[in-house]
Amino acid sequence: MPIKLDGIGHCAIAANDMAAMAHFYQEVLGFRLLEEDPDHGGIFLNLAGTSHTIDLFPMGTGGTKPAKDGSPLMHIAFKVSSYRALREAHDNLVEHGVAIRALRDHVSQRSIYFSDPEGTPLEIYYEKPNWAELFANGRGDDDGAFSFDSPAPGWE
Repeated sequence: MPIKLDGIGHCAIAANDMAAMAHFYQEVLGFRLLEEDPDHGGIFLNLAGTSHTIDLFPMGTGGTKPAKDGSPLMHIAFKVSSYRALREAHDNLVEHGVAIRALRDHVSQRSIYFSDPEGTPLEIYYEKPNWAELFANGRGDDDGAFSFDSPAPGWE
């Protein structure tokens, strides 16, 4: 049975000119600045009523690099509605023989990273209900690993 995805959550893009890219997405397309994270180099943009939708990262820093085909797309992220759905997605990927690249706790969300058969980097994530408060207060995005074998206080 396929994973129940709620939609595309965000796209991460590696940028050569962060200022020009941020300006384009904000002034031309109407995105709002949600968070600048100088510790991790990201600019997180959103549309009204949504969480981060476009994540910009400087090209060549922190492992950011274009896709194999030269595209600046770093990954596409799919959102699920609950932590339980995230666990089920993980189990489904494993059952289908998909190699999990990483399980990351991003403070406001937990993510599963993997690739499609052509190597496109993908992510499935569950975002905490208080994501907006976490972004507003500065998440302190530590990007720690997590395991579904360990309890997740406040995530269930």
